[in-house]
Amino acid sequence: MIGLLAGSVALEQLTAEEYCLMISEARRSGLLGRLSALYLSPQTLGKYFPESLQIHSKSALVHVEAFQRDVRRELDHIQHALSGLGAPVILLKGAAYVLMGNAAAEGRVFSDIDVLVPKQYIGVAEQALMFNGWVGSKLDPYDQRYYREWSHEIPPMTHRRRGTTIDLHHSLVMPTCRIAVDSEKMIRDAIPVDGCGFWWRLKDEDMVLHAASHLMLNSEFERGLRDLWDIDLLFRQFSERSENFADLLMERAQEIGLVRIAQQALYLANRVFGTPVPERIIGKQDGLLIRLLGCSTSTRHLDTRPRWQWLADTLLSYREIYLRLPNRLLAVHLVHKAADLFGRSTKKAVGEVQL
Repeated sequence: MIGLLAGSVALEQLTAEEYCLMISEARRSGLLGRLSALYLSPQTLGKYFPESLQIHSKSALVHVEAFQRDVRRELDHIQHALSGLGAPVILLKGAAYVLMGNAAAEGRVFSDIDVLVPKQYIGVAEQALMFNGWVGSKLDPYDQRYYREWSHEIPPMTHRRRGTTIDLHHSLVMPTCRIAVDSEKMIRDAIPVDGCGFWWRLKDEDMVLHAASHLMLNSEFERGLRDLWDIDLLFRQFSERSENFADLLMERAQEIGLVRIAQQALYLANRVFGTPVPERIIGKQDGLLIRLLGCSTSTRHLDTRPRWQWLADTLLSYREIYLRLPNRLLAVHLVHKAADLFGRSTKKAVGEVQL
């Protein structure tokens, strides 16, 4: 699959067995919809593979169409709920791509809708959503405190009837993050989505930088290859609009504290997808972190994933926890999680003895 995405392998070169493996890889990485939309249309597949091998991509395209229609309908519900907020409501990531109809929306599916409001409006927004049918996650007191005091978002909210989930943010990164990011500047410089009259979005450079920070500062790599592909598609689209987009992007990264993160993300995108980033922008990227990230953002299929992917995932998850919290809060967090793990293990052992 990665060979096809990187342009080193052509679809017509694949055998039926290799094609089936590619479909499995794409499904495991959450990319079947996008792969089908961009490379595996019925017209294209019909030239190389029989009808019996096209069913998965056809089904994926039907699912994507229905999913994005549902997303737009859900955005109408959210707009109704937050219409009286009196503050910009910013869409992030997948939902923003869909509403804008940009390249990264092509075939993309996601599990929740990310919305951001200024921090002083977070309580009013939460109440408005609750009044319109969304309820917060049931968490223990510590996890509630973690979200309310330290995190960049409140606990996820799920609609009682439709089952849709909203992640309501007040910042683009955790305020406690060890990497100083001027999230407030990105929020202040947000712009209205063309023709919508309600929704706002990050400016072009900030959309790429937010995608990069989400990839590089988190450890949820089950969809890491998809997130890396987002960066490639966004960079290509915005570069077509502005010949000096790469320079504008790095100037913006300097302003908000994400130069290193942007360089690393663009380096990985260039290596995997051939993203046309000038070498002077990304510089020389090497070392253990890049190797770990390259391993974790690869295919997740059991037969083709990198051998040490599990180790890379584990080390990057430790890195995420370290970056999220300063030393004092990190100690509190680790002690609580260790106690929680011990408590659950003890309960399990007692239950087994009673059985």
